[in-house]
Amino acid sequence: MAQKNLADYMQEQLAGARRNLALSAIDFSIPDEKILELRESVRREAADVQRLKKKKGFLGFLGL
Repeated sequence: MAQKNLADYMQEQLAGARRNLALSAIDFSIPDEKILELRESVRREAADVQRLKKKKGFLGFLGL
């Protein structure tokens, strides 16, 4: 159950990071440095979600 909640949380974080990045692409008043930070944030969140999916798939039967 905790894994499912963590997966849901990570998916929400990724969706939020993507949403912020998309909004920054429309709003030209946001500095380039901030856009680069947002892009990196999306990459980190996506990597975390992928890592969680791999862990769940590979060790899911152990309940870890």
